[in-house]
Parts: sequence; C-alpha cells; structure tokens
Amino acid sequence: MKFKAVLFDLGSTLINYDNNSWDELGRLGCASAGKLITGLTSESISPERLWEDFHYAVDLMFENHSDDLKEIDLYEVTTKILANLGIVSQDGLITRFVDAYYQPITTQITLLPGASDILKKLHESGAKIGLVSNTVFPAKFHRAEMTRFGILPYFDFTIFSSEIGFRKPKTDIYLKALELANAKPDETIFVGDRLVEDVGGPQSVGIKGILKITDGRDYSAPVTPYKTIHELSELDSILLA
Repeated sequence: MKFKAVLFDLGSTLINYDNNSWDELGRLGCASAGKLITGLTSESISPERLWEDFHYAVDLMFENHSDDLKEIDLYEVTTKILANLGIVSQDGLITRFVDAYYQPITTQITLLPGASDILKKLHESGAKIGLVSNTVFPAKFHRAEMTRFGILPYFDFTIFSSEIGFRKPKTDIYLKALELANAKPDETIFVGDRLVEDVGGPQSVGIKGILKITDGRDYSAPVTPYKTIHELSELDSILLA
C-alpha cells in the first residue's frame, strides 16, 4: 500500500445522487414535505412556491458564506421559510419536514460501480479510510445510505460539512481528516470528483488529489491532479500495485 490513509468524497465519487436533476428532486422533495404543512397556514402553498422559497434561501446563504465557507443549516433554512409562511415549528415539524423533503432524493441514489471492491481492498491492505463530504443534509441520512449499500464499515471515520459546520475547500476540514487518520499529508491521498474541493483543497495542505472524472462537471479550474481516473477500478493500480 503506497499511502497510509485514503480519503474519499461521497457524491459522484462513491454514490451517485443525481440520477435525476436536482431541480426535479427539489420539486419532488417540496411536494413530499409540503403535505406536512397542509392546513397549518391560511395560504395555499404549492410545491412550486415552496421550491422557489427553498431555492432562493439556500442560494442566498451560499452567497453570504462564499468566503468563510460556513455550511448551510438546513433546519435553520426550513424554520425561516415556514415562519415566513406563518407556520411556527412545533412537535418536531422541522425535523419531519426535512426528513420528508429528503425521501425522493435518497430513493433514487445508486452505488457507483467498483466502490465496494476498492474499499474492501483498501480496508484489507490496512490503510486508514476516511470520508470528507460537503452536504447541506443531516449526516445521519448519508451514514444510513452508506450502511444500506454496505460500505460504511470500511470507513475509519466520516466527516460531513453539515456536521462540522464548514465546507471544502476550507483548509480546516482536511487538517481534521489528517488528525483522525493519524497520518501526515505526504502519507495521504484524496479521491473525489471536483477539482477545487477534492484536488486543489487537499493539495493546498500537501495531500495528493486524484480526480474522478464525472460527465458534465466543470474542470476549468487551474488545478493539476496527481492522477485522473474515470472508473474506481483504476485505483487498484494507483494505490495498491
């Protein structure tokens, strides 16, 4: 094994989350969650209106935190949106709303080919395996999905931006991963599908980055990966040969 620790991104690297467009998934999520607020407001709230409110609120928070890379609190966003509609959170409504919103997303995800195989081989090699993933959704959702696909046991630790409070490519998130892996930067490699977050960010602290090409992704950033792959099976020759 060439590296002491291997860090992975999640979405589009190990699990495909966008088998449908995010716009369509957002609308489906709002249709699912919207049923919970029927009758709680005098307004007639269509899934389309709810999605527009969500889209605007999330985009605004991303814009406000583009410099400090603070992660969005989806529960906070939901509380504000429902409050604007005259709905006060009670009896766990916000949690149930977010759970319902996420259902159409999690039901359509798929494990990428080769994910289980490479994780199993890395685990058997004795490497520390970590996950460093950006997400606005509660970490419990993703750990449940990883359990569902049988890959969570291969990981020594998981870091989700929604849990730690800030996003890649903030330097602190990679330093936290190195701490949990008990590894030095030159002993560690990062595998992900985004140039800035999964290659440029790790390489800024001395971690080599492997770019997994995903169709439709923007790769125009002036960042040079250590290696580039199209399939996870290609990691065999890079990491284990």
